[in-house]
Amino acid sequence: MFDRSILSVLVLLTTTSLLAQSLNPAGPGLSVNDEIIVTASALPESLDQTPAAVSVITREEIDEHAALDVADVLREVPGITISRSGSSGKATSLFSRGANSTHTLVLWNGIEINNPYFAGYDWGRFSTAGIEQIEIVRGPYSSLYGSDAVAGVVNIITTPVRSGLSGSFLRGGHGLQNAAVDGSVVSGNGVISGSYERRGDSGWSANDDFSQDSALLDANWVSSPRFSIGLAGRYTRYDLGVPMNLNSEGTALVPSLHRRQSGNELQIAIPLTERVGPVAFEVTASESRRNDDFSDPQDPFGSTSSSTASVTRHARLSLHSATPLGTLVGGGEYERAVVDDSSNFGPNLSGARRTSRSLFVEDRFSHSLGSQLSLELSAGGRYDDFDTFGRQTSPRAAIALVAGRNKLRGAFGQAFRAPSLGELYFPFLGNRNLQAEHSRSAEIGYDRKFGASGTFSLTLFDSRYRDLIVFDNVASSFQNIGRATSRGLEAAARARLTTTTYGGF
Repeated sequence: MFDRSILSVLVLLTTTSLLAQSLNPAGPGLSVNDEIIVTASALPESLDQTPAAVSVITREEIDEHAALDVADVLREVPGITISRSGSSGKATSLFSRGANSTHTLVLWNGIEINNPYFAGYDWGRFSTAGIEQIEIVRGPYSSLYGSDAVAGVVNIITTPVRSGLSGSFLRGGHGLQNAAVDGSVVSGNGVISGSYERRGDSGWSANDDFSQDSALLDANWVSSPRFSIGLAGRYTRYDLGVPMNLNSEGTALVPSLHRRQSGNELQIAIPLTERVGPVAFEVTASESRRNDDFSDPQDPFGSTSSSTASVTRHARLSLHSATPLGTLVGGGEYERAVVDDSSNFGPNLSGARRTSRSLFVEDRFSHSLGSQLSLELSAGGRYDDFDTFGRQTSPRAAIALVAGRNKLRGAFGQAFRAPSLGELYFPFLGNRNLQAEHSRSAEIGYDRKFGASGTFSLTLFDSRYRDLIVFDNVASSFQNIGRATSRGLEAAARARLTTTTYGGF
């Protein structure tokens, strides 16, 4: 809430509700009226049928919350905890099922964007502008996605499903201002969309300001029912002040008037899909870049500054085909991450790199046991080979019994997190002998649909972690000495009680 009244003007430039043909068909046995997800099994499936623990946030729900940050809408997801270190733009962490913040894989349109330097992802500056859907799957998913998918996966999807053009402007107290424009054209031959947002905020104290520019581009061309090629891009630039810092004794927080942080983030992806006979191929090449700069000329320990740049290049090939034993998905990936880091004391990492190669396979089987009863099964595994620590195998299996509006499900899986480049190579603190972190998880859940749109979900889970990478004060370096157990019960219920009609002026 702001200490002064907020002037909010929503200008609707152009609206259309024309639904277009999907570029990615729903898939065998699915209807365009089904709520479709793609994260839980790397192919389209109905939310009602999946054996996974999944939450979906739609564009409509984001608009109803008037949420400017993705972190704000993720707060309401069962099993998810969000922690922010200050006002707008400040470092924000996500924790899934009590695991570390480094144990959730973050995807943008299926492209991994976790930080390779010290793992995890900073949610402080991920805008909701241009986002169409957010899918959150809880549990171990290294069997599909490899490293970091230890306790869950968050996939942010920006591909539009309808044509339209809109803009908005928001202004309020403490220097708050937000301007955004969003447009898309969807047709049977493809889609092109873009969005831009400019945000500013003076904060609540001296040197607490924040500014950000965010832009998205999504284009896809369909030359035939069997072939499509696309281009997707995301860019974010930010600049902010850090108003507090520890004193020279490290015992109390004191104001810091010149402590600043700035940076940018860029993702580019080229997806290609083609069907040859009964086999559908998907190839995606992507690059993710991140730059972060920090400076404080009046730090209690003297003038300090640092600069970090990372580049992650990724190639993924997957294919799927219907077989008598279900839909079989398989493929391989190649990834290389490079990090450079330096401070006013000199370079810390110079071209430090980590390379991985992987193969994966999953079978998704569905069998009808009657008019209102069906059995859903998924089983798969993945093999990863890292140049830094060696090989890793990750299995997962899940089952669901769907009876009308009721679904009983269970799952078991193993997952891992590869040591980050900072944990391996940071001067004096890194440990080149680190092994991967490991987890073993099991869950059982029940889902129920009621009314027109009501849902109820209950999930009991047990997760055990070993070889956790923690800083050992005795050895003065990172070591695989941590163990943890996380058990919990996730409960969620939601229903639309009223229908709201919005007006304008």
